[in-house]
Amino acid sequence: MFCPQCRSEFREGFFRCPNCECELVGELPKLEDKSEKLRQLAASGGAVRIARASYREAAQMVETIQSHGVDAMLTGDCDAATGCCKRGCGGPQAYVTVLPEDVQDAAAILREVHRNLVADMEGGSLEALDAEVDLDSEGEKTCPACGAKFEGSPEECPDCGLYLGAG
Repeated sequence: MFCPQCRSEFREGFFRCPNCECELVGELPKLEDKSEKLRQLAASGGAVRIARASYREAAQMVETIQSHGVDAMLTGDCDAATGCCKRGCGGPQAYVTVLPEDVQDAAAILREVHRNLVADMEGGSLEALDAEVDLDSEGEKTCPACGAKFEGSPEECPDCGLYLGAG
């Protein structure tokens, strides 16, 4: 038995995926090979960067997104072999990159993982996680993830790098 969402395999007797909470199926559908398209678009600048983080954190996000059946890859100035950008910038930065048509799905996956982490924390409030930034409004705005104040309509929070969708 298989989960059609995260593609995990389960032994007989299981009927629901405990992580995705969906019905298991006997056979997984074939995955569309988006990897080559993603690599080509990333090389030409047509793919979308949805998060900026340390190499290790970005790699974890890519793994999480891929485990839910959405293609993602690491991009940026980092050397994948060493994890170092070699610019002396105080630490390597990497980007989580997806196909334009997968932005909403990938962002939803990361949002759900974040919600689960906050919910597991003692005293964590889920209200702030449902906040949205109105990038069309005038004046100062507040990032729902880190609380940083900013002006304009940036693609990501200037402080924590949260993808806001503008740009």
